[in-house]
Amino acid sequence: MRLNRSNLALEKDDTNRFLPWLIAFMTFLAALAVAALLMLKQISDIFEYSNHDSMTIQIPAGESTKSNKKNSIKVLTALEKTDGVKTATKITNSEIEELLKPWLGNALGTENIPLPQIIDVKIDRNSGLTADKLTDLLTSTLPGITVDDHRLWLTNLVDTIHSTELIGLSIVFLITLATIGTVIFTTRTGMGIHRQTIEVLHFVGAHDEFIARQFATRAFIVGLQGSVGGIILATPVLYAFEYILKNSGSGLLPKADLNNSIWIGVSLVIPIVATIAMMTARSTVIKKLKKMV
Repeated sequence: MRLNRSNLALEKDDTNRFLPWLIAFMTFLAALAVAALLMLKQISDIFEYSNHDSMTIQIPAGESTKSNKKNSIKVLTALEKTDGVKTATKITNSEIEELLKPWLGNALGTENIPLPQIIDVKIDRNSGLTADKLTDLLTSTLPGITVDDHRLWLTNLVDTIHSTELIGLSIVFLITLATIGTVIFTTRTGMGIHRQTIEVLHFVGAHDEFIARQFATRAFIVGLQGSVGGIILATPVLYAFEYILKNSGSGLLPKADLNNSIWIGVSLVIPIVATIAMMTARSTVIKKLKKMV
């Protein structure tokens, strides 16, 4: 006897009317969480690899522009003779003003706020050169110099970002559990509605796998519908978030963007959600049918 999918008419259930909306909401949250995770990964990679060998030397502001230039030349000359220093580049006053402008505004460059001279240094970590050694060396050339090793505070910052990533993963895990619970509840409700039809199908020789496959197929379709809707809702929110990040002007964090890898990761939420819904519905039906026998 040939049985087809129309035997249960699952698409007419009232429960299936709300399930796509619930899945869309779960997918919306999951898409935002996944995008945030991948953008955090971008930022942590930039901090971890781009500034690993960087140090910043700050020279106190002199009495005049001429003395500032003279002091910078002294330090640069000393750095050229220092083992372990790859490059030493003086940061221009305009670049320093741009970095400090969000905090100090138009007061920059006036006599009331003299600007220190900044030198960016790339070092060879294998040489054993440390911030303390560089400070001792340069202080003998020019007193009052301070050296900031980027790796020291970047390590703490990267650790904080990794902790935030773990929180994001926990959120995705909780969303997954909520989606599974919703599908289980909806599937069990649907089985209750179609209990008499299921018993008749059993009587005429239908196997548990056949019945489970109908519920699983319907859950997969509903999962696709809901997840596509959730991604559509999440897309303008993600673009708005990217716009805010790019135009924040804080200068504290590198500019993460929604590149192709992030969109691929967000798009993968659709088949993952649909597959989870299908597998959850199938296992729920199989377990329930074994108790009905």
